[in-house]
Amino acid sequence: MKQKILTGLGWALFLLLLAGVCYKSNPTISKGGESVRVICMNTKEDADATLIYHEGAAVMIDTGTKEDAEHIMEMLKRCNVEKLDYMILSHGDSDHIGGAAQILESIPVTYVVESGYEKADEEMEELNRLLEQKGIPVLYPVHTQHLRAGEIQLLVYPPLEKNYRDSNNYSLAVLAKHGNVNMMFAGDALKKRTEELLLIDWPKIDLYKVAHHGRGNVMTEELFDRLKPEYAVVTANQADEQILRAAERNGTAVFYTGERDVIFQSDGKKLNVED
Repeated sequence: MKQKILTGLGWALFLLLLAGVCYKSNPTISKGGESVRVICMNTKEDADATLIYHEGAAVMIDTGTKEDAEHIMEMLKRCNVEKLDYMILSHGDSDHIGGAAQILESIPVTYVVESGYEKADEEMEELNRLLEQKGIPVLYPVHTQHLRAGEIQLLVYPPLEKNYRDSNNYSLAVLAKHGNVNMMFAGDALKKRTEELLLIDWPKIDLYKVAHHGRGNVMTEELFDRLKPEYAVVTANQADEQILRAAERNGTAVFYTGERDVIFQSDGKKLNVED
């Protein structure tokens, strides 16, 4: 961009941009101070489904399998969630997108976010046809995408390459922020994608949804040590030794969605686990 002197409208635009930068750098809770709940849902077959919400705003990150849809809908009803601002599908595997169609048929969804380079299989193509039929916009991030739903700030990190041997490496990673509380969701990142995630300057993480259902790879412990989470959620009944070793080293409490719904609450300053 050519340099020029800012006058009138130019200064106004500059100040607006500066305010936006400051906002992203120093997230604060609005005067309303909404409490945010995070529900990592009990699923079948080691599937992923997480709801983040407060009154008037809601986000889902992955939607489990088709068999999980009934439980997800029950939970949305119980939480009085009548609309999703964003449905983020980390990648196209059936244990991450299976419940999406039933959710889309049941409640309004403003935007769906998908990984853009991944080749769609039959289930994903069917889902995309439904999205087109309903006229729901789909976002395909190619750079870090900044989104917001009420008090919930989202940074969506897309994969850095267009082609991977394993579909899990197409996983979108999501940093969900509520005030000073940081929650990171790594999809099913394998070694290659984990190496990419290590390039990001992560803040101290309060909640880490462990990549790939708690299965380890040679980069697993390095990422865990970088995040230093207070809590970790494994979307399975157990985790590999690398996860358990890193959790013990970092003093991290580990929970498993193969056993039950795991629920957290944030006041914007601290994240607490609900009994």
